[in-house]
Amino acid sequence: MPVYITNNQRQTFDLGKKLAPSLQGREVLALYGELGAGKTSLISGIINYFIPSKRVLSPTFIIVRHYYPRNKPVKKIIHADLYRLNKLIEISGLGLTEYFNNPSTVMLIEWADRMKKLLPTKRTDIFFKIKSENTREIKIEFNSLNPLN
Repeated sequence: MPVYITNNQRQTFDLGKKLAPSLQGREVLALYGELGAGKTSLISGIINYFIPSKRVLSPTFIIVRHYYPRNKPVKKIIHADLYRLNKLIEISGLGLTEYFNNPSTVMLIEWADRMKKLLPTKRTDIFFKIKSENTREIKIEFNSLNPLN
């Protein structure tokens, strides 16, 4: 399980950009961590790799945002933020599981613990831990598949 330490938001963003080139589609990245732990910063780096200079906002209120990279093997990135949802029925109604295993789609799911029972076995779990005001510990755990090697 790789462990990364980032000391500011920019380093977390840069880690996302570093991980992004290995994503080719069909990946589900499930992100776990408390509010302000850096989940959106990492996702911003991933999306910025595929769509340079794209400003990424957490979809906390709209729940799901879709991004469409051009000239990449990944044709769609789905960014879901499940923070405001507490019931599995609400989450299953979003239709996110329809995109699992899609060969040209990457799924990025914040607060993935809210849909743990629905997540595919083949996924990458990313755990964020706040170590201090600026420092984050980020652990990546590969389940059955290692899309980030």
